[in-house]
Amino acid sequence: MLSVNTTWLLYIIYMAALIAFGVFVWWLDRRKNARQFYTAGNTVNWFVLCMTYIAALMSTWVFFSGPGGYYRGGLTYWISELSYMPLFPVLTYFVMNKVWLLNTERNYTTPADIYDDRFKSPALRLVLAVVFFSVSLPYAAAIYDACGKAANIASGGRISPTAVIIFVGLTTLLFVPFGGVRSVAWASTVQAWIFIGALWLIAMSALHYGFDGSLTQAISSVWQNTNSWFSYPGPANWVPYSARLGYPLACAIGWTIMLPDVFIRAGYFGKDLGAQKRLMFIQPVLQFIVWTGVMLIGLLAIALIPGLTGGDTELIIPLLVDKIISPNTLTFAAVLMALFVLGTLAKGLSAATSHLLVAGSIISEDILTHLLKLNVSPRVHVVIARVAVFLLGVASMLIALNPPTLIWTLIMFAIALVMPIFPVLVAALYWRRATAPAAVVASIVGVLTVLLTYKLGYGDAWYGLFGMLISTVLVIVISYCTKETDKETLDAFYGSLEKAEHKFFVD
Repeated sequence: MLSVNTTWLLYIIYMAALIAFGVFVWWLDRRKNARQFYTAGNTVNWFVLCMTYIAALMSTWVFFSGPGGYYRGGLTYWISELSYMPLFPVLTYFVMNKVWLLNTERNYTTPADIYDDRFKSPALRLVLAVVFFSVSLPYAAAIYDACGKAANIASGGRISPTAVIIFVGLTTLLFVPFGGVRSVAWASTVQAWIFIGALWLIAMSALHYGFDGSLTQAISSVWQNTNSWFSYPGPANWVPYSARLGYPLACAIGWTIMLPDVFIRAGYFGKDLGAQKRLMFIQPVLQFIVWTGVMLIGLLAIALIPGLTGGDTELIIPLLVDKIISPNTLTFAAVLMALFVLGTLAKGLSAATSHLLVAGSIISEDILTHLLKLNVSPRVHVVIARVAVFLLGVASMLIALNPPTLIWTLIMFAIALVMPIFPVLVAALYWRRATAPAAVVASIVGVLTVLLTYKLGYGDAWYGLFGMLISTVLVIVISYCTKETDKETLDAFYGSLEKAEHKFFVD
């Protein structure tokens, strides 16, 4: 569809612009220390907060896994997506807004900071650092893999995915260590508009050229030829009863709350309480806009290109462009293919840079500073932080060079893995009786339970639900069986929360 030179030019121009932006932000903030490089002391207004959040959230789902998921799962899979959205304002209000209030008083940097502040447990910090770090690597790897596939597809197989993975990976590592969290946030805001616009233009174009713009005609075609698309468990038997519960909860808790990069955005990054409130209500709207566009592409694909299976379902967008739009208008098809490439880059790199930054903060802050008690100057700390990000990026590239068949597998595994940490967070915020040993055991056993469910073949339906339930039970039972946390620690933690609540809700 696109020539080799055109495809490479798209990648080079995009990555050059990204690096230039990172260097510009670095020049503005040359004297920042390591904590400022990450999150502490950095806040953004509500608009940037909402756009960087949706950009980080969507990862490669939008242009690969999402359309394939709706193709295999059907309309009821979309309903499963929508069912968790009302939970987002609730969970944000009762959980993440409290995290934000505490952060205004306690100045957290990594996701593990708030847990350690409440339980004063180096063991818990280590466990959480390992879990959050383990999540960030496969997520970034999935994104690099998607960028490589996009170039290979757009060029008709003439560009090696390996070459693109290495190029995008290395150039990304020039961007993140320069700019830090501020450059990532602002770049993600721009990239969010790029991928949302590209998504809907592709969807409307496929509808226009496939069914003369008639959504009714498209729905009728699917109803006549693949009416299982409209019922459980979907055309590929992909949405069994278990997934109706496991998947929405995985999205509501693991995906939109507990992934480390979105946790920082929802809990540490808002400029003021107004930004937090807008995040609560604007995010479900933005997610609905994105999900509906992705679902529409899946609907059109099963009507126009039936019979796809496995990894081929993650190539729906380029297949629609090549088989449906290209015969009608080759020039416009080339433009859409270019938008597919740019959209994949915009969407993927928004999440990849976020995950690498958080993973770097885990190494620098959680491991080196808090656990190993490294005592160096702020300048040296920044150097260490940037080296950590570089090494993590290289590790992500290596995973991306030999990924699973489905990008979906990496993404959903990462989401499931963090779900058992959620009950520990709720206990930390609301229950003075919760103890450090309970938090440590619940986190470890909960995560191991998730790994076991995947090993036994239940992970793809229940995701992290069993691990979260086990974690909930353990944090309660073990807390009652162990010594209470000392009063001074509790008073300092909950006193800060009460002070912030009085400041923002009373004053």
